[in-house]
Amino acid sequence: MWIVLTKMELNRETIPQYLRERQVEIGFFDSGADLHSEEIGDGNLNFVYRVSDSTHSERSLVLKQAPPYIKILGPDYPLSSERLTYESRSLQVYNQFVSETVPTLYYFDGDSAVIAMEDLKDYNLLRDELIAGNVNQTIPVLIGSFMGIVHSQTYTDNLDKTLANKYQKNFANTVMQTITADYVFTFPFTNHETNYHTEGLEAAVNRLKTDQQFLKQADELKSVFLRVQRGLTHGDLHTGSIMVKGNSAKVIDSEFAFYGPVGFDVGLFWANYLLSYYSHLDNTKVQSEIITAIIQTWKTYTEHFKMDLSLKHRTLQMIFSESVGFAGLEMLRRIIGAAHVKDIENIEDIHRKLCVETAILELGKTIVKERHKIASVDEMIELL
Repeated sequence: MWIVLTKMELNRETIPQYLRERQVEIGFFDSGADLHSEEIGDGNLNFVYRVSDSTHSERSLVLKQAPPYIKILGPDYPLSSERLTYESRSLQVYNQFVSETVPTLYYFDGDSAVIAMEDLKDYNLLRDELIAGNVNQTIPVLIGSFMGIVHSQTYTDNLDKTLANKYQKNFANTVMQTITADYVFTFPFTNHETNYHTEGLEAAVNRLKTDQQFLKQADELKSVFLRVQRGLTHGDLHTGSIMVKGNSAKVIDSEFAFYGPVGFDVGLFWANYLLSYYSHLDNTKVQSEIITAIIQTWKTYTEHFKMDLSLKHRTLQMIFSESVGFAGLEMLRRIIGAAHVKDIENIEDIHRKLCVETAILELGKTIVKERHKIASVDEMIELL
């Protein structure tokens, strides 16, 4: 007889028992299946395992568990496991409105903070595809559609008060929201211990940290991020949170999901395409394709963002302005903050890397400061 375990930490030895105990709830594998598990991914927060049937390898799922601490740092750095509750809730909403662009949710175990979901083993990270110079123009259409549909379907002005209050309550993800606020809006522009940057950027970084106009806009955007509640926001929608295969895209890792300013999603998505743009400094073809993708994202977003026409133009202009500012801050923190991206870090030629990072710092600072004056995506692109 199996001993029933709760709040267990999953590993290769305990996963088969965990799944057998929940055969009724999950029911993905046959009860007598010989299960094989392996840890996958390089996430900083959570454990992620692929589990497959040893005799039918095509049968597999993913188990994701949130320990009560930051995985990469260990138990001395506690973090609420509730983050996976918000991911499971967001997956339920996404599967309701845009099921084709998210993995299928099979099961959520709140006691052990475990999600069982579709295995995307044949997919690659969008970031890796862009690093390789593969710019598929279907992807920005899919992600623009994903954002436009989710944002408008959950947008407070489109909902009755009861439903809006329900979304606000279900996605009051304040712990993860506070982490984002610190690491995107505050720490990179102070002398925080987690910051680092390429040697040679000191002068540009110091100018940024003492630019009062920039700092004022950063504070305003932080206030918007923490205060505004308009729609379901993924909260971490960068090119490392999207998996692609051919003309298919799946949005993953929504543990930062909260009810907030939806332009944060648009801004992060744009910013990571822009980081890729600068990483391909000598490849005008790839850069041109990335520009097209950025423009197409907004075009598709506006087409799928449904709202009464009397409100739509004004609402989209507000979202656009905030998106531009968020994009600038995301670009900057990826160069001088705690979390860098391999698009830039993989540049081995130090002179080339400095040229790329200097250009990123300049654009990021400019669009944060000028976000109220930039009226269209074309005007933002003209600043490149």
